[in-house]
Amino acid sequence: MSTWGIGAFDNDDAAAWAAEFNTSSFAERVNVVRTALRVVLEHDHIAEEFAAIAAATTVASSLPGGPLLAPDYGPSADLIEQFVVPVDLAELAIRALTRIRAGHSEWWGLWSRAGVLDDALAVIDAVLDELELRTAMPEHVALSA
Repeated sequence: MSTWGIGAFDNDDAAAWAAEFNTSSFAERVNVVRTALRVVLEHDHIAEEFAAIAAATTVASSLPGGPLLAPDYGPSADLIEQFVVPVDLAELAIRALTRIRAGHSEWWGLWSRAGVLDDALAVIDAVLDELELRTAMPEHVALSA
């Protein structure tokens, strides 16, 4: 695996996940996201953690009013705009990021050893902030109900 930065899509695993999202059919995209988020809650492997961060970032970017958080290596902006996020998926993204951020993950150890943990945590915190802000908004509930 190659990692070139602390951003949500600055590694091969996240870029591969974004490619899978881009090439999936409209109907399959929810499952591509859901699988990446669930796997990280069940396993402890760095590739899965990078994919889950990518998936959570995509969810945050797809919520009503959400900013495009990873324009360079992430999924296509057009596909992000079209992606409809079920309420449970946003909640699953929050749980996955919280688990990664908790300090028991390989992701945490990688960035700690590299000496840039605070910067990497800031990336996750920005995504968590957007998820929490957007899921608290009434229009998110109305759109996904």
